[in-house]
Amino acid sequence: MDRKTFLRQSTAAGFALTLNPASLLMEKTMTPASAYKPSNGKKVIVAGAGITGLCCGYELMKRGFDVTVLDADGRHGGHVFTGRDGLSDGLYVDYGAEGFTKPGYEKFWNYIDEFDLPVLKYNHRINRLSRIDDRYYTDEEIWSRQFDRATELGGFNEKERRFLSANPIWNLETLYLQPYWEKFSSDYQPLGIGLDDLDHISISELYEKDGASQAALDRLGGARTSALFKIWQSYILHVRGIPLYHPDMLYRIKGGNQKMTDAFASRLGERVLLDCRITEVEQGNTGVKLTFEEFGEIRTMEADFLANCLPVPALRNILFTPDLPSEKRYVIENLAYDSYPRFAFQARSKFWLNDNLTINFNFNHPGLSNIWQVAEEVDTQRVVLMATGPGGTSPLRALHTFKQLYPGNTSGINIEQALVKDWTADRFAPSCERLSFPMGTLANFWPHVMTPAGRIHFAGSYADNNNWGMEAATNSANRVAQEIEQA
Repeated sequence: MDRKTFLRQSTAAGFALTLNPASLLMEKTMTPASAYKPSNGKKVIVAGAGITGLCCGYELMKRGFDVTVLDADGRHGGHVFTGRDGLSDGLYVDYGAEGFTKPGYEKFWNYIDEFDLPVLKYNHRINRLSRIDDRYYTDEEIWSRQFDRATELGGFNEKERRFLSANPIWNLETLYLQPYWEKFSSDYQPLGIGLDDLDHISISELYEKDGASQAALDRLGGARTSALFKIWQSYILHVRGIPLYHPDMLYRIKGGNQKMTDAFASRLGERVLLDCRITEVEQGNTGVKLTFEEFGEIRTMEADFLANCLPVPALRNILFTPDLPSEKRYVIENLAYDSYPRFAFQARSKFWLNDNLTINFNFNHPGLSNIWQVAEEVDTQRVVLMATGPGGTSPLRALHTFKQLYPGNTSGINIEQALVKDWTADRFAPSCERLSFPMGTLANFWPHVMTPAGRIHFAGSYADNNNWGMEAATNSANRVAQEIEQA
């Protein structure tokens, strides 16, 4: 029995099946067969079954490739993870990727339309209270404080005052960034456009050089951020039509964002193989050969191309023969990312309403960053709150910190369940969003984060110009599918 037949029969038996019960209800929204190209006789292995890998595999399948997706975990979806265990009454939390914007996320929205997924506004930043010096302020009160602070520092200069007469203070940086946007012809090309030297100074230095007042410098900060990187990222938001402050432009998928990865996986079906940890990648002139562990057994698989959609930490544990180019190796060894736990608190009711409070808080506390309500549409008296904090924090410790910080009547807090998904301890998907490239290193990372190495192509939330998880994932997945089709 050949490998392909073995995998087909084995997955049919259920030991690597990725279909879920919801997929049985999706026939009416399945992509029509006319959208798929006929087989082109080429095989692609996709490494990773997070949203990037599933999206990339789906796009390659539509283009006529023989696709196999391998993932070391026992579940697909990676950082897109909707949790229901431990919660009552149909409540749920998105422990990983939590929301998306509009405008922005163009390809992600295309899939929402294609799969007919229901979408809700995501209001966790509306009516938010932020803790500063043990007091709580609305966003508007914070902006007012910033004007007071500016007065203490001598006030804004005439150019800044003219700008602020027509623009909110949170948009002040645009005054100094916008003049540089005309240098860009593409939001994917920040280098070689006459601004390279700006990667070696901080954005605060550039603000000062361009005449920013002391009040503006205090408001804008940026002493450790590359001026070029800041200009580039602001240009990306500009071309996508996304303002710097956008609490009313956030959305989520009703029932959980995992519905997106489930939709990809249901269409890929038995092409997705779980519990398959890749240990070695060999590349030749005509193809690639992967070695992986499947239920404790060492197996191999060959293909024409590899679409690598694994997070960077996983790449550090794979042997590449021959080794990847030095530019790619630098990216793998030096790329930094954030990671943190998500806590879920189930309460018996909206206890904060008794105190005439919102539940959207920025605590700015080392033990608990913020908290907000999720799954508001579920018809139940109970509610579920989501919070973030430092890695290694137990849910009970996080709850204790919340009770210390809550500005209302703590005796009225009726939380009955505390859960956690600590991504810092996750074996397979510990990385969240890519951090900014350090000052003076942009040319070391870009465009090498996304360039192919022979027959190995790279996609992921780290491998796009913007680091917003599901947007970067779907953008880079489509890029790799196109690269392989054109190779």
